[in-house]
Amino acid sequence: MTPPTTEAPRARGGGRLRRVLLSVVLPALLGAGIVGALLFVPPAGWTTNDVTTGKHPGYPDLTPHLYDATVSDATRFAAAAATRLRWKVIETNPESGTMRAEVTAPIPVFRDDLTVTVTPRGNAALVSIHSRSRTGFGGDLGANARHIRALQAAMDAKLPLASPAP
Repeated sequence: MTPPTTEAPRARGGGRLRRVLLSVVLPALLGAGIVGALLFVPPAGWTTNDVTTGKHPGYPDLTPHLYDATVSDATRFAAAAATRLRWKVIETNPESGTMRAEVTAPIPVFRDDLTVTVTPRGNAALVSIHSRSRTGFGGDLGANARHIRALQAAMDAKLPLASPAP
């Protein structure tokens, strides 16, 4: 006499669905990801994971922004903008014009450190942003540049830009 088994019977077609997922869907998703990366990642995103406004030759469009605000107000606005972007503000010091935040990617092992430095320029505040990936694979696929652009856009929406001095 054969002892009874404790395994539940397998549903029909379960193996077929798995084969389809592994042989069709997974390669299609992987291929789409590779094509997307090739089309939308700037060349600098493949070779750097450390970007500062006005200092990276691969991102000449990323320049410090000049706001019609005091250093302390611009620093507070940077922290508020980072919070609206759902980043973790680590430190804000309006008196010295510095703010530090942590950006966590959808895959939590990827974290980036963002530092904002605000310096006076006459009656305006010059805001420089530095974003650096903690995990260094040689390139960040443009993530740090996207962080800078997002913070600048959020600040531009709330603070008036100052005209540069002639």
